[in-house]
Amino acid sequence: MKLAFLSILLFLNIPTLPKTGSIEINIQDLSSDKGIIQVLVFDQEKGWPESVDDAWMALGIPIKNGVAKKTIPDVPEGNYAITVFHDEDEDGLIRKNKVGYPLDDFGFSNNPSLLFGVPSFTKCSEKVESGSTTQFEIELR
Repeated sequence: MKLAFLSILLFLNIPTLPKTGSIEINIQDLSSDKGIIQVLVFDQEKGWPESVDDAWMALGIPIKNGVAKKTIPDVPEGNYAITVFHDEDEDGLIRKNKVGYPLDDFGFSNNPSLLFGVPSFTKCSEKVESGSTTQFEIELR
């Protein structure tokens, strides 16, 4: 009886592994290899698309032969959206004109239309599932 009770306690105390997948970011046809691609990955609408503080992850991807590619492992299941820009001078800031339109090449996951302004988190998001890789092919504008 005691052995069965101890076995149940041990079974209940075994930690479960988090359900994770991975994200692969791929940006091609870059105009130059100068600088890096600045990336913000969001797992929520709050702060989308510019707040570094609200992003799930911020990173820079080096450019080689006109391509920037990065795989992010161990991403918890959920919906994610990505915004990127080509930071040629590597100052971490996107340059904008007087009305706020970006002067640096930029892009969003799912490559949505920009006719009506900044696309929503929902339009740009994709689901990351456990054990799989979600691909984000982003075109810069």
